[in-house]
Amino acid sequence: MSAAERRAAISEQIQQYQHHQQHLLHEIQATLHNATQGGQQGFHRAVHTGSVEEQIGTLTLLSKTREYVARLKAAAEAVKQLERQVHPASHLQDQAVVEPLVELSFAAAQGYASCKAELAGLAASSFSQDAAPQQLRCMEQQLVQRLQAAHDVVHSALSSQIHRCLTQCGWPPPVVPPKAGSAGTAPAAAAGTSGSSSSGELFSPAQAAETNQLQRLMLALTRLQLVSQQEQIAAAVQSGGGGDAPLLWAAAELAAPLNAQLAELFGASKRGSPGDVNNPDLLLGTVHRLALENGRRIDFLQAVVQALELHGAYHIGVEFTRALRDGVKQLLRTYKLPEVAAAGTRELWLAWIDALIAFEGSLGRSGLLGCYWEVADARDLPVLLLRGSTLSVFGEDPAWLDAWLEAEAAAAAKQVEAILYSEAGWGPGQTLLLEDGRPAWHADLWPPKAAEELVSLVESLLDKLRFIPQPEAQERYLAGAVGAVLQQAHGRISRMLHQADLFKDFTSETSLLRVCMCVCFCHYVEQQLQELHDDAQVMVTRILDSQQQQQQYQENNIQHAGQDQQQQHALPNGNDHRLNNSSWQAAGQQQQQPNGPMAAPVAAAAAAPGGSGQQQEGEQLSQAAAAKLRVLAKPIGEFSTCRREWVLKLGKAAALGFMQHAAGYTSRGALFKASSESLPALAAEGQLWSSGVVSGDLQPGLAWLAGLLEKMSGHLDKGCFRQAWSAAAAAINRELFNNVACEALFSDAGALQLMIDAHALVSVFGRYTPRPQAHFRELRDAVALLNLQQQQADFVKQAVAAASRAPNAAEVLKSVGVYHLDPELADTVMSLRMYKP
Repeated sequence: MSAAERRAAISEQIQQYQHHQQHLLHEIQATLHNATQGGQQGFHRAVHTGSVEEQIGTLTLLSKTREYVARLKAAAEAVKQLERQVHPASHLQDQAVVEPLVELSFAAAQGYASCKAELAGLAASSFSQDAAPQQLRCMEQQLVQRLQAAHDVVHSALSSQIHRCLTQCGWPPPVVPPKAGSAGTAPAAAAGTSGSSSSGELFSPAQAAETNQLQRLMLALTRLQLVSQQEQIAAAVQSGGGGDAPLLWAAAELAAPLNAQLAELFGASKRGSPGDVNNPDLLLGTVHRLALENGRRIDFLQAVVQALELHGAYHIGVEFTRALRDGVKQLLRTYKLPEVAAAGTRELWLAWIDALIAFEGSLGRSGLLGCYWEVADARDLPVLLLRGSTLSVFGEDPAWLDAWLEAEAAAAAKQVEAILYSEAGWGPGQTLLLEDGRPAWHADLWPPKAAEELVSLVESLLDKLRFIPQPEAQERYLAGAVGAVLQQAHGRISRMLHQADLFKDFTSETSLLRVCMCVCFCHYVEQQLQELHDDAQVMVTRILDSQQQQQQYQENNIQHAGQDQQQQHALPNGNDHRLNNSSWQAAGQQQQQPNGPMAAPVAAAAAAPGGSGQQQEGEQLSQAAAAKLRVLAKPIGEFSTCRREWVLKLGKAAALGFMQHAAGYTSRGALFKASSESLPALAAEGQLWSSGVVSGDLQPGLAWLAGLLEKMSGHLDKGCFRQAWSAAAAAINRELFNNVACEALFSDAGALQLMIDAHALVSVFGRYTPRPQAHFRELRDAVALLNLQQQQADFVKQAVAAASRAPNAAEVLKSVGVYHLDPELADTVMSLRMYKP
């Protein structure tokens, strides 16, 4: 068979199969009609047609389809009934009397809820999920579309009447930007004609009838929203509201004309115009003023929220602010951010970021988002209310987010360079100016100005993290800005220290000052970053505990919570929630209270169930804190390692310098073998001080060491200085013990001289610690052994000697004041003691 013949045969088989399927579909439809219309007789007629296989298939399909068809028919009847209910709405939307439309919308909302329940049951049926004929599934989709169309008719009619009532009440107010020199004059003149009345006439008591109609319409609209977004609103009410809660349609209706005016006024970007892309503060300041002023004027509509028992999660003033903020976000998407991207300057990106952050901050501090900024500031955001912030728009386009992060990283790098390469940055910091003349080694921290400025920069960068809702963007921001800044600073400090190390003598005045400043820099930055790290760790722990407690609470009360939710979201009868003139009067009195407008949302936010412990918010907060932990852990370790390394180097340099200046001390073996009668002669030769107390060869080393410690104490903080001189003392102790106490031969006078010299050495450190001898333990024990009385010396020597070592040798040593040398080392020291014949 040729290829053409094979293709023809396959085509014929396909046509036969399609014809068979079409025939079977017609048979199923006829069977369904007979089963639903003709009863059991039609059912039997359908079964006894065709082959045995076809009869079995038809029986199976009929058994699966019967329930689905019944549900489909019930849903169709419900939708048809709703369509008849809403049909008059298009005629009622133009009438001056709103009550018929309100009553119709109440009934339509109830019918809409019933239709949704029918369609939800239809969609959830097992048959519809696997084998429903395509035409039946299309019928289901058509019912969904018809239901939405009926809903839109009511929504449109209510929106039209609300617009008419708002106009009668003098809404919208004029959008007049705050005056900003010459730039504010033209916008004010242009916007002054956009409002239909002056601000004093908005919702005045003289318009009580119109305002009452507006309340009724808003109530009907909000009830319609309740059944349309029942699941989302139920979750918002249960969690206490927030940025993820659906925006109330009533607030959107109020903000829509204002947002339209804002788009007209600020959309086009021309230099000197209100929409000039170089002047973001004009737009954002105008929106903030509109939210602040008009939030008070619409406070009477909170009665609508209370009537529907939503006041635990919603406040009309907060919703109005959210709606205005959504308008700003749309302006950003459509006009501003594309214009900023086209300009291509980092400075412009940062200007918009700073302006938007200030805008969000002003909304928070004013209480316009439902909580005062002090409440939000105590939390490591993004808080729930800020997830819908204007800065979230940057995460919608990767190019915008990349441009922002690049601008932030570049600006931060430039700031770090200015901080670390400026001579003024290495002067005393603000902390040092408050020390009242105390020396550095008395202070816990002794930061140069550059360290304080770096930490301040890092804190400001971390503070911006609260305004980034997307966890992925948070990670990128932390790595690209905060992590890069700290890495750059650590690299600069490391280079400065290694430059000093190249000269191998950083105990000189210039090198010592540089090294000490860098060490204190590292210590201060390490401590401040550790505090930020600990705060983030505490937050993660607190969030996890809160989530566990909330989960336990939900498990214990899930049945009760379900009952409350059903009662809370059951649609009341329209007449039960009728808002009359008395409710308007109460709202009007509330509007006149001086602290009325934002006190309610703040109280609602404070009393809201869940609060900061909401699961979704907790997850985002935990992610932000965990990201902060990751980005801070590495620089904390790097600065700590650098500090420890160079503190030990300072101690080592001090010990080496001391030994260089006292180099002759270890080579004068005659000094320690001399008898007491020869001490005056040795003093005359200069091996002893003129006073006959301290060895002359030790004098330069002690003087140099005392001077170096004096300098270091003026440049190192308490912790770093202690580590430095402790390291020096340990090295000197080790050197003198190994090369003097364990090498020279000691007469009784020589042992006394070693004790005098050791006391002089220890006294150099006595200024900085109450127990300097604790840092010279081995040398102190050796001096004690060498200066024992002859009888004690014989007893100890016998106890520690290898040939006759007593089991209690350690106790014998302790009895003579030797606590840190083991018997073997004690035997070595005792073997160097010279005895009288």
